[in-house]
Amino acid sequence: MIYSLQEENGFAVYRDLDENRTISIPKDHCMGLFEAGDPPAVKGKSVYLEALCQPEDGLPLRTLAEMKKAKTAAVIISDITRQVPTAKVAPQLVEELVAGGVPLSGITFFVALGVHRPATEEEMRLFLGEELYGKVAIENHEPYDEAALIDLGVTQRGTPVKVNKKAYLCDIKITIGKVELHEMAGFSGGRKSILPGVSSEETILVNHRPEMIFSPGTGAGKLEENPIHEDMLETAKLFGVHFSINFVVNNSGEVAGVFGGSLEGSHRAAVAFLRRFVDVKLPKAPDIAVICPGQPLSCDLYQGVKALIAMQHVLRPDTVVVLYGAFPEGMNSVDFPKPLQLFEDLDEAKAYTIANYRIQMDHTLPIIDLLKREIRVIVCTEGVSATEIRQIRMSPVPKLDEALQQAYTLCGKAKPQVAFCPHPQKAVLTLAEPKE
Repeated sequence: MIYSLQEENGFAVYRDLDENRTISIPKDHCMGLFEAGDPPAVKGKSVYLEALCQPEDGLPLRTLAEMKKAKTAAVIISDITRQVPTAKVAPQLVEELVAGGVPLSGITFFVALGVHRPATEEEMRLFLGEELYGKVAIENHEPYDEAALIDLGVTQRGTPVKVNKKAYLCDIKITIGKVELHEMAGFSGGRKSILPGVSSEETILVNHRPEMIFSPGTGAGKLEENPIHEDMLETAKLFGVHFSINFVVNNSGEVAGVFGGSLEGSHRAAVAFLRRFVDVKLPKAPDIAVICPGQPLSCDLYQGVKALIAMQHVLRPDTVVVLYGAFPEGMNSVDFPKPLQLFEDLDEAKAYTIANYRIQMDHTLPIIDLLKREIRVIVCTEGVSATEIRQIRMSPVPKLDEALQQAYTLCGKAKPQVAFCPHPQKAVLTLAEPKE
């Protein structure tokens, strides 16, 4: 395990090996460790070939390539912020395409960036693995280049569908993704490889607009009547995905499931598997919550606040949250903090966000709502400047033990109840029903 909670000499000792952090509190202050269930890892390369040759539904990948007489293939993969184990299945996927008649020179991997920064060569090597790197083409999606996009019309919800032209024009199109909880789309994976993955900035912006984010159907674990999910799915159908691979990984980042087949069928199977592990109940709202996003979301604070957003339903107004992470790329967003930098008043900041909405303000809105509930947040990191943290109405403290001491002071209780919630974005957190 990369994190643990153990009793030692009357203290509860929390260890996070991923972040190299250890803290201890008196045992009677500890509510416990609350985390998503941990499915066992699958072993052996055969599971990847089975996903390609014995899919959840539809035809095997090789058969599809043969039937379409495909000479070009687009393989759409996730960027480094998603940590999808692409290299585990990519070699066998390429072998199946080649066996189905697609020449190696006709296969291109597209890094589905959305509007994230471009993948580096080092990251591309990681995605493909040494077995494939340098043998097949790989390139970054370009969401801002109109010449690299093709217009496929408009969805029922009014989203203009502009997607990667080169990928769209390939004879056969495959996605590789990872299914986990998503704070807006319900679950990641599947259709998200297309929107936001290889869509234009405009397409992503309209799909992520405030009215969609605030819809009752939007939220982690929700797919039914979720407008963001449904809009993404419609876009993916217009794009046309012929085969999809969806991974599920466990708390240690090991592959726990591989699901192949149609875009919807493989995603549905992966979601059904993951649902068995995500529901987590806290007995009551904690006085202090210690949370971390873990890898890959610890890359920057814009991604890292997803852990905070995931906690919103189990926090009360006087809760103190300690959010820790490395965040080596800093804030890594101009738009996310901007409304809070411009306005002292939170209502004015929210109004500005809605009126001047940009894609990376998607996290701004739930953070503003959380701050309006007077929930106090301490950010423990050396990757983001103290000034930037204060600008988003949070308190900077570089060391975790000092952050916990400050949380105790802010809480003001003699025996505050502390909950440790590593990677809360991987769970649907709720409070237990009150006893009658």
